[in-house]
Amino acid sequence: MGVQLIPVLEGYDKYYSLKRSSPDWKSIPHRLEELDAIAKQLEVEPLTSFISMTRDETAFGEEDMAEFESESEFIDGAWYYQGSLLWTIEPQWTLAKVGLVTVRGLLDRIRACQPEFSADSDNGSDEEQDFRSVIYELEAMERIISQARQENRRFRLYLSV
Repeated sequence: MGVQLIPVLEGYDKYYSLKRSSPDWKSIPHRLEELDAIAKQLEVEPLTSFISMTRDETAFGEEDMAEFESESEFIDGAWYYQGSLLWTIEPQWTLAKVGLVTVRGLLDRIRACQPEFSADSDNGSDEEQDFRSVIYELEAMERIISQARQENRRFRLYLSV
């Protein structure tokens, strides 16, 4: 299945976005470091700050989780391993307006820097396909987070492995 970064709306099933939209949500995880660097340049919250997984949602077995937790710090309802958030007791939600600022900023920057697509090429290069896929997923994420804002709900990003 691969790594997916799925937007989740508070009060909805975590797979709601997979069921109602067509992206496979696999492009953004492969460009997450680059997208977070762009967010830093734009002085907005990085996408990684919206990622929240509970202990029950992790892909680790019980033995692995116990080992991580024995070497981790528990702070304010969350486990941190070597300074990185592992998982939380309860999902950590973000205001939709904060997410929209980030996603719209990323879309604007990527569209402005997007390479010119060859009119002669139906498929384009791998780099062009990556740009198209990331833009497509960010556009879908924008629609979903906009829905959260309209419904006065918060959201999070769920990392499915």
